[in-house]
Amino acid sequence: MRKYFNFIAFIAFLASLIYSFYNIFRAFDFVKEIYFNTGIFALIFFNLSLFFSLFKFKSTKNYPKFLGFFATFWSIIHFLNYFIFDRNAQIYRLFNDILYHFLETTGFVAFIIICLMFLSSFNFFKKIYKIRKLGYLCLIIASYHYFLSPKIPMFWEWSALILSMIYFILHYIKNLRSCFCQN
Repeated sequence: MRKYFNFIAFIAFLASLIYSFYNIFRAFDFVKEIYFNTGIFALIFFNLSLFFSLFKFKSTKNYPKFLGFFATFWSIIHFLNYFIFDRNAQIYRLFNDILYHFLETTGFVAFIIICLMFLSSFNFFKKIYKIRKLGYLCLIIASYHYFLSPKIPMFWEWSALILSMIYFILHYIKNLRSCFCQN
């Protein structure tokens, strides 16, 4: 079953790449289209990663890491699109936006957390493995970043934010229950 899921997840990743390239090449404003597709797919794969982390089904041990890799890939492309095309690769403009604009602040904080979570999955960075506990908080921050992106949040923005809050609450209820059961 594990082989099949890994294959299905990889096919989903390839499908997301093909879909993104199709939309980007067809779009009038390709930078905006890259923003949208990379952000959406980063959220989708991050949600799936935390779903399998939250509900530990049999033989789903590696699914969060596998899906988290795809989420990290999409978030890096999302950040590079912002940094290179919007901020012309100028560090000063990047930090100015992070300090004074809440949309960019939430996106950057979520980006840093997800990159640290990605690094913690390698043996060389095992010392920072506790950063993974911030995964659900990172999902809320990333969903809030998505929520802030349109002028008027609609159904999808609200549903992403609500779903991330449900994951967050379920994770901490599960942790509290396990703490009380041990005592």
